Amino acid sequence: MLVVSKDPVAQLLTAYPVLHHALLQRDVRGGPGGVAVTAHQLTLLAQLDQAVGRTLTDLAVAMGVALPTMSLSVDRMEGLGLVKRERDPGDGRRVALRLTEAGGRLARSRSLLDPVRVRALLASLSLTERTAGIEAVVVLARAAQRLGLSSSSASRSDRHPRGRS
Repeated sequence: MLVVSKDPVAQLLTAYPVLHHALLQRDVRGGPGGVAVTAHQLTLLAQLDQAVGRTLTDLAVAMGVALPTMSLSVDRMEGLGLVKRERDPGDGRRVALRLTEAGGRLARSRSLLDPVRVRALLASLSLTERTAGIEAVVVLARAAQRLGLSSSSASRSDRHPRGRS
């Protein structure tokens, strides 16, 4: 049972993780050779780009994990042929992480959310609840885009300044 607060920020901070976890893919097939990737690995792929590199430190901070943990995750993704490390031509000390073609295809073709779980959740709601819930999510997504908080509204270079390593 969710603890209901009168503070809308507290309400969202409490409810969103429950919803996200309930709808999250548990195992995603589709890597090279049909290899399975976890939801965490798919989230990692969603943080990267094929054209613009990102540092390991920046990626670890963005995903809220320790640098050694991120290093192990990137090693695994590199071993699967989904991520590559390249020296930055402008700064040879900087290593940029980029998606490979296979990583880019996988990131574009997979959702972090499980469509079966989403359908089941929506089917469990009344028409009024379902309509209100979807409208609320759409309103929040549009607000995130207006504020530049979503990946589809901000360019990779704006979100990943070169100065970070």
